[in-house]
Amino acid sequence: MIVNGFANGRTGWILALLFFVVAGVGCDSDASGLVLRVDAEFDPGTVSDTSWPISETTPGVAQSFTVLAKGQLDEFWIVVTQGESLDDGIIQITVRPTNALGEPDDDPNSSIIDPIDVDTSTLPGVLVDEFTVFNVGDEPNREVLAGEMYAIVVDFVSRDTNNDANAIARVLGQTNALGDPYPDGTGSVGESGVGFMANTNDYFFRTFVLQKN
Repeated sequence: MIVNGFANGRTGWILALLFFVVAGVGCDSDASGLVLRVDAEFDPGTVSDTSWPISETTPGVAQSFTVLAKGQLDEFWIVVTQGESLDDGIIQITVRPTNALGEPDDDPNSSIIDPIDVDTSTLPGVLVDEFTVFNVGDEPNREVLAGEMYAIVVDFVSRDTNNDANAIARVLGQTNALGDPYPDGTGSVGESGVGFMANTNDYFFRTFVLQKN
């Protein structure tokens, strides 16, 4: 499930958590004794100063993270927006294991969640600094352990029309101008089936894990 604009911009994420409380998610344990908690995140409360364009020539971007506590990955948030292209298209989002450098496995089949195909017309407007929520709580194989590293990967899939060759989507984050923004992971760019290379950027994200209460 995808929920856009869940929080009113990244600085409004507390409103989203309040929604969970009102809805009864994450405030009390369920019948299985599990409770939803925030896990790894890079949400510094300052504006983005970089973004990665998703297109045929720049097809993939990823952000790795280190799991803080054992549990089941239930949802994650990233800041992914429409691109400047006049075209809409499809991007795919997966969560994959990484190598020691924090670069994701180049095989989409290694994902611990089912691939999520997203129509870019449903995303926030170009460079709108707002989280989009991806709920994966009804999928198997989501178990994660403290200290494990995974990467959220965004891939170009297709373009609906061919008005231009500009980006159909952008993923927002921060550069290392003031030091490593998120030392427990790294941004990477590349292409699935070919490989990814770590860069000096980190891209905004939050993860939520179901844990025993």
